[in-house]
Amino acid sequence: MPSRKKERGRKNRAKKEATRTVEQRSLWEPTILLNGATSSCEHMMTAPLQIPQEGPAISFMNYIASEGVFGQTALPVTGREAGLWNFCSHLVLRFPGVQEEDNERALAINLLLRFLRNALVRDSDIEGESWIHNEPTKNEVAICCIVHLLELIGTYSELDVAVRRASEICSKLIYGNRRDVIKFAAKRLPCTCLKELQRAARKKVAKVGLCFGCHKRFPRSQLHVCTGCQLAHYCSKECQRANWSRHKEYCGNPEVMSRDLPADYKLVDS
Repeated sequence: MPSRKKERGRKNRAKKEATRTVEQRSLWEPTILLNGATSSCEHMMTAPLQIPQEGPAISFMNYIASEGVFGQTALPVTGREAGLWNFCSHLVLRFPGVQEEDNERALAINLLLRFLRNALVRDSDIEGESWIHNEPTKNEVAICCIVHLLELIGTYSELDVAVRRASEICSKLIYGNRRDVIKFAAKRLPCTCLKELQRAARKKVAKVGLCFGCHKRFPRSQLHVCTGCQLAHYCSKECQRANWSRHKEYCGNPEVMSRDLPADYKLVDS
């Protein structure tokens, strides 16, 4: 029979784990359940959301909460695109249950989008006019990147294809501005508040992107995409040539970015 000391140890560990789970859940659930309470909104999200107590999607939400995704402080990420994108994809790939189970993946996407919507509307109300001009937080961008990767994992049979395609939109989000974050959420949720924010962003904030060569921001219309991968963008041929020694390591497979890519496409390294 197990000793009383071991039994007490197990109970204490179980108690600590339960407390930690409650703390993690408290970082995302209250914001999701706000629904339209933050503002007068005619969106179609007013029906109470029934959030399960457990399951792969809930464990995933709690885990990314513990990694700071839902916090107000900066994420523990160094670098910009590579650092943040690697951080987001690593979080998703740690949970095969969310990747493989359609219902759990859909639940995770729904929860993340609701959190993002309510956080955006809340913060825009609090900060006023300046909010739309400020840089999006890494937390906002991270949620968008995680959602997009989960969406593509449900579309393509090969994980590497989903990851590569997701990196295109995520690069625009990481190097863009709040206009891109608002657009991402507004396209996925029937929310009039988000639509109003999107209209305001179109008028007041220009589309921008980053040159992978000189690492300077330019209006997105002035950037040219690398035809060898359809991912990297450059402001000039000179910048593209200067960056080739680094870029050639991952340049290739431009067909992966095709709009009509078959769901069962297999990525073959060149």
